[in-house]
Amino acid sequence: MKALATVFFVIHLLSIAGIVVLLLMQGGKAIKVLPKGTIHAALTALVAGLAMVGIRSSQHHQNPTLYPVYNYGTITAKLAVLVVFLVIAFKNAKTTTISRGTWVALLGLIVVNIGLAGSLK
Repeated sequence: MKALATVFFVIHLLSIAGIVVLLLMQGGKAIKVLPKGTIHAALTALVAGLAMVGIRSSQHHQNPTLYPVYNYGTITAKLAVLVVFLVIAFKNAKTTTISRGTWVALLGLIVVNIGLAGSLK
């Protein structure tokens, strides 16, 4: 079970890193577009994150001292931030360009999500 949790953790980290890289690649461009992989990476991070919470929850029931339960308030905040990210991304998925404000908002939401992850124990 620990190996499976580690696999989902690595998938989650790579997905979030992919989002950051895809958004930062648009930073120097005058005309910004939403890269196609952004939504896919966000959905992958969502599924991997939910899997990690489910695995940790079952591990906690088996051995509460070795696997403390996550702070569900932080998990809920991370989920809310990612849902807002996905709503903005889906709204702009079919457009040819995105505004600088939308780009900054998407990047800011991911940075907030990373900051919230740092508060998880």
